Amino acid sequence: MPALREQLGEAKRELASKELQLRSEVEKLYDTVLQTMDNEALITQKWRLAQKQLETLETKRKFGIIQQEEADKGKEAADQAASELKVARLAVKSAKLQLGEKLGIDPESDFTLESKPVYIVLTQAQMWKFVAYAEKNDFELYKDTESRKMAEEKVNLTRKLYASKFGEKEMRLLEAMYSAPAMDYNLFMANYDNLLAEIERKWEGIFMIPVPFVPMILPVPKVLLQGEYDGLRYFDDVRYSLPVSMLELDKARLKEQDTRKKLMNKVKKSYLDAKTAEEAYAQALRLADQRKAELEAAGKKQAVGWMKEDEYEKVKLASEEAQKGAIAGYYAYKSALSSLNIVSGGALDNAWKPGPPPYRDIDDGLAPMTEPSPRTGAERTFSGRWTVKDAVEGITAELSVQVPKELGATHYALFTKEGKPVGGKVPLDGKIVHLNQVFAGMSNLTIRFFKDNDAIAEAVPDGYGSSGTLAITLTGKGE
Repeated sequence: MPALREQLGEAKRELASKELQLRSEVEKLYDTVLQTMDNEALITQKWRLAQKQLETLETKRKFGIIQQEEADKGKEAADQAASELKVARLAVKSAKLQLGEKLGIDPESDFTLESKPVYIVLTQAQMWKFVAYAEKNDFELYKDTESRKMAEEKVNLTRKLYASKFGEKEMRLLEAMYSAPAMDYNLFMANYDNLLAEIERKWEGIFMIPVPFVPMILPVPKVLLQGEYDGLRYFDDVRYSLPVSMLELDKARLKEQDTRKKLMNKVKKSYLDAKTAEEAYAQALRLADQRKAELEAAGKKQAVGWMKEDEYEKVKLASEEAQKGAIAGYYAYKSALSSLNIVSGGALDNAWKPGPPPYRDIDDGLAPMTEPSPRTGAERTFSGRWTVKDAVEGITAELSVQVPKELGATHYALFTKEGKPVGGKVPLDGKIVHLNQVFAGMSNLTIRFFKDNDAIAEAVPDGYGSSGTLAITLTGKGE
């Protein structure tokens, strides 16, 4: 059953991961279309102004106010603007073709796209929230975490089988060493070999068996009476199954830790890329504002004859380039945020805000990336453990929990994720007894902790099989 639950959970996570990647690909194509349309709108405005300017110059030439050479310059500028507009419109068609192919729609159909600027607050505090979200939703980390849980359950099951077969007394020393914070493997293996030797010694020597109806005692070697699964035969060809499963668990833990570390660094790197794009976008917006103000001032001067036409054209061109830079900066910023969203497992989905970022006052992102100190108050968490044991074998089981005294809980109760109670509230040192099926998927349940009648904390059990961990978060009157 744990293996089936792992496969089901993995399939669900893989589906969610692929959906996020597909959505991101569509969003990037969508943004590409919007960017080309924004550029087209900007160049269309430029072309219209060039056409209007050409008409004015032609009129002036007819009345002899200007020379043909000056009118030809206007014609050249209008032709250049028309060529740029053609290129821009072709870019729109190409971008729509790619989007239409992805979505399965006709790119020539009259579909409307909206361009509304949005932004994300990018601060150190937000980055750590993105990291936490990624740790909960990243597919690769999920697979390694589930593998570690399965390895833990394999070790726990092997320990129980050993204790059941050879007795808890023989396993006591190994259990104590296993439960230690830092286990000495050399010492553990020495004691494990002693356990095997003791098991083998129990089947050495002879049994003195009296023969019925005959006044004699028959010596029989113990090994001849040894059952198929007695003594060392219990191990078949895997005499070191417990140490091997423990080594596999260590490998699984190291792999999980490595994947978690790499994921954190990926989120940090993607966050810094987004901060870089944010600063470039903010700089482009500030420059666009400056050039717009300069163009307005130049327009007033040109209207009263205080600025020559060619000087005004230079200012106008600078403003157009600044607007192009702002458009390019926005979509580069949006692309960086999209990449951050993928790396963080969709952490940005509900964090978008309308409008451009407050580009005159944004976090510089230069503070040291120090992980937040242990949380306090409502954000503080506690670590605990849960254990499930058979009550009536094959029918019912009992759940017990171990939590730190600092939590201040007096009782606990079990609930479904939908909030329906599973049994009643019991003292903290008591047990919840229910059908085996109820405890088959502990990650689908929630444990709530109470101080007398007040709910103070809750946790979603982590782990498979018969035991696991609890990450307890304060809630209600525990905050």
